[in-house]
Amino acid sequence: MIEIETKIIDIDKDGLIAKLEKNGAKFAGKTLQKRWVFALKKAENEDRFIRVRTDGKTATVTYKYRTGSGLANTEELETAVEDFDTAVKIFQKALGDGLYQENVRYTYIYKNAEITINEWPKLKPVAEVEAKSEREVRSAISEIGIAGRELGNISWEKVYAMHGMDLKSFKTLKFDE
Repeated sequence: MIEIETKIIDIDKDGLIAKLEKNGAKFAGKTLQKRWVFALKKAENEDRFIRVRTDGKTATVTYKYRTGSGLANTEELETAVEDFDTAVKIFQKALGDGLYQENVRYTYIYKNAEITINEWPKLKPVAEVEAKSEREVRSAISEIGIAGRELGNISWEKVYAMHGMDLKSFKTLKFDE
């Protein structure tokens, strides 16, 4: 499956929430996401990894393969797993320790798009807009009036690099650190 989304930095979180509510977007919840990321061998200009993630209710294992920064440049395969901790242990045995990361996500549904506001340690909030087509992504951004700097579907590693940080240098990335 191809993931079609874009990240938008330099957003005003409270202003964006007000715009979402004004335009009838449905609030789908706030979650603390916990994840382990296991890097896979990759060539230059590509990003390949396995992610085990939970929001406290459900857990998933996801394979992502990303090339470039377009909206539709990421292959994503995802499946639910019964036990987050056991899934992490399996991948640690197979691929090494990995990186532990947390973020807080506010999720809104607007027409056919999912709009999230993501808070990551050491970063200002970042919006993501995901839909089944680039047209739907663009329409949601335009209709809601999301202001900020659109980056395309780039990795969180690149977002951190834009702020002078190496995401891989944080073996554990949590809000209390």
